[in-house]
Amino acid sequence: MTDNTDPTITRSSAARHALDAWLTMWNTDSDIARQICANDFRIHFAVTEPDGSTPADDIRTSEDFARYLDWWHEQNPGVVFTNIADAIDGNHGRLLWDVDVNGQQAGGVDVFDFDGDGRVRRVWSVGGQRSMRS
Repeated sequence: MTDNTDPTITRSSAARHALDAWLTMWNTDSDIARQICANDFRIHFAVTEPDGSTPADDIRTSEDFARYLDWWHEQNPGVVFTNIADAIDGNHGRLLWDVDVNGQQAGGVDVFDFDGDGRVRRVWSVGGQRSMRS
């Protein structure tokens, strides 16, 4: 058996793992952020919190993001995200998702940049008012 030392394949596998774990992280386990996000992680949301604040704007590391997710899970119990479709092209990825909040569905899209190790470095996330299934 030959060892595969092609860094593109390794990065691609790590990026696939990160993308596959993304919604699990949002649904259940903020610790996943420490594994799949780069140390200089940033996320850009197109929404504000119900009180008008934008706490995600202060995220500067994977650790910051894990703490934000802990807070977010407390604020949004029972919210479930579902993968509708995704794709990875080199250092970039896309994820179409739906979210169920108390029986109401909406959807959105996340656009990813991966670092050289395949970890999530940047995310732009936009949510809408209808399911992405249609």
